[in-house]
Amino acid sequence: MKKVIYGALLASTVLLSACSSGPSESDIKALLEAEMEKMSAMIGELGGDSMSDMLEVEIHKVTIHSCEEERSDVYRCDVEVDATAPVTGRSVERAEIVLAKSDDGWIQAQ
Repeated sequence: MKKVIYGALLASTVLLSACSSGPSESDIKALLEAEMEKMSAMIGELGGDSMSDMLEVEIHKVTIHSCEEERSDVYRCDVEVDATAPVTGRSVERAEIVLAKSDDGWIQAQ
């Protein structure tokens, strides 16, 4: 269950950057929270509100360890996410993510 939640959390992520033109930690946290809300809503449609509530994840902090611009407005970053999931509790996971800047803000990139 922990792998599913963090896999979805990190897979839904977008790239961030320690550079001034790249995303900030708060940008990434907001993106992750929005992606988790979308996932929760989809699960709620399939399994009801109780199932959706059981899988709700609280993101406490996002830390950027490094970030490199791969091409114009696309960043590959090493991030650490401190989050609490109802089934697994609180943990810190580190992963590499890719983000791209769009007209609407930061989005997931590949």
